[in-house]
Amino acid sequence: MKNIQSQIGVTLMELVVTLAILGTLAAIGTPVLLGNIRAAKNAEAQNTLKAIYLMQKNYFVENYCYYVNSGAGDNTSLINQNLLGSSTPNSGPITVGGNNEFYFYILPGAQGSSGSCMGANANDYVAYAKSRSDNSVVYTLNQQNVKTGF
Repeated sequence: MKNIQSQIGVTLMELVVTLAILGTLAAIGTPVLLGNIRAAKNAEAQNTLKAIYLMQKNYFVENYCYYVNSGAGDNTSLINQNLLGSSTPNSGPITVGGNNEFYFYILPGAQGSSGSCMGANANDYVAYAKSRSDNSVVYTLNQQNVKTGF
C-alpha cells in the first residue's frame, strides 16, 4: 500500500494562478464600476435639474418671476436657500461643495428681464449643472423644460 501524504498549504503555481485570475477580474471590473458611478452621478445631476424646474414653477406662481443667480459660479447653496427654501442651505437638499460631482446655477434666459417681476416682464431662466471634474459635461434645463446634454 502506498503512503499518501496530506498536502498542507498551497503551491507557488496555485498562488500565481489565483493572483492572475484576481488581476484579470480587477482589470475588467474597475472600468465597469467607474462607468456605473459616473452614470449615476450624471443621472443625479439631471434629476436635480428636474427638481429645480418644478420648484421654479412654484416660485413663479408666488413671485411672478423666476429665481436666477447673478453669476455662473457655484450657487448651489443659494439655490437651496432661495428656491428650495432650506434653512440650512450648506447641507441640502442639493449636496453642496466637493461632495457633489456637479455644481448648479441659474441664469436669465434669452429674453431676460426688465428688472420687474410682474406679468409680461417676468424673466425666463436656464438652470445649469456643471461637472467639477470635466468642464465639457454641462446639463441645462429652461422654463419650458427644454433640456440639453441629457
